[in-house]
Amino acid sequence: MTNNMSLILITLSILYAIYAWKYPRYAVLTFPLLLPAYLLRTKIGPLPTTLLELGFLALVLAVTLRTKKTRWSDGIKMLRPWRYALLLWILASAIAVIVAPDKIAALGLWRAYILEPIVYLILLKSYLIDESDRWLVIKSLVATTIFIAVWSVFQFTTNIGIPAPWNVGLSLRRATGPFPFPNAVALYCAPLAVLFFGLAVFPQHSARATRYAERLFPLIGFISATVATLLAKSVGGSIAILSCILLVLLWKRKTRLPTIGAILLGAIVLFSVPQLREPTIKTLSFQNWSGRVRVWMWQETADMLKDRPIFGAGLGGYPATFAPYHKKTFIEIFQYPHNILLNLWTETGLPGIFAFILIVITWIRLTLKYEVRGTRYASSIISILPLFAILIHGLVDVPYFKNDLAFQFWILAALLPTRSSSIQKSNQKN
Repeated sequence: MTNNMSLILITLSILYAIYAWKYPRYAVLTFPLLLPAYLLRTKIGPLPTTLLELGFLALVLAVTLRTKKTRWSDGIKMLRPWRYALLLWILASAIAVIVAPDKIAALGLWRAYILEPIVYLILLKSYLIDESDRWLVIKSLVATTIFIAVWSVFQFTTNIGIPAPWNVGLSLRRATGPFPFPNAVALYCAPLAVLFFGLAVFPQHSARATRYAERLFPLIGFISATVATLLAKSVGGSIAILSCILLVLLWKRKTRLPTIGAILLGAIVLFSVPQLREPTIKTLSFQNWSGRVRVWMWQETADMLKDRPIFGAGLGGYPATFAPYHKKTFIEIFQYPHNILLNLWTETGLPGIFAFILIVITWIRLTLKYEVRGTRYASSIISILPLFAILIHGLVDVPYFKNDLAFQFWILAALLPTRSSSIQKSNQKN
């Protein structure tokens, strides 16, 4: 079975390489369509791999051979504002490989979560020349959310294909989409949902798309991503989407007062009805089962970090390093501690935390810098929404250390506007 799967995935990768050789621009800009393909796994010899990784390798080889060094040099120049954040992130993660208990496994994670997404970021930035390019990336992301939403709706309505323990009665059922667990749906969809909402509310008037299309595609993406998140019944993802929607509505002058009124009315109703008030308070105060599990996990993780405060457990080292500190043995040891700060701390140590903070600062700085210069593509509110969703959801989950999420994070960062007119004018679309 493994040999057959390897043959199928290699064949698909070769076909993709041929496509990328013939149409490098379209292959690079539509690569987000392959993000869910990490779920198709196999081994080539002793090395584990996925269709996403094989497709990425095919893309890099084809584009490099076709365009020589020009794309890479241009992409690196376009990432000049990110250079310090990226260098520190690469350095911190490399140290995390060295301190990890299983260095071979850690090197594989470094390749999947750090190296490949950043290499693709360089390539993508070299092709993001104008709004039509960004529009193609956005439409590719919309297509992935439609795919996940359709799968989730089918699962939820039929209870077919949902793994245990989520394949239960309708009231407790949670869709997982193509993923192995429901939170993966929300982790992927929530940042995209708020990006699409911002684009639908603030259309960008691309020269290659009608205003109707500019609203329609993001609106379809927003609905798809939101429906998938709701069917997965992810509290963290739902709160992230709702918070960002309210931020947008408060940002717009026309909707500001009605939104404030709706918030006040909703709060009054929520805290006046016991059937709504009690479960909400339990959820927000971490008194329900999911919340208590997270609190216990965070407490025990903090005990572990007292003995490893500088470098944490290393990439992929959390489960093994955490085991001696795990006292609540009636719950499993998770791969990560489900909090963005603790995730970064345990995986990449304090250097990784500093690097990620610098990434966030760079994201915000670029957003504000190019907003005041009047960039047509992204207003500050649109550019900042996915980051807010990631940080909010990251309070209770793992929004980066996963194959598709690592790529998605840097794709969203690539969509931020940067100015390098000399590069853009000299860049030819191959």
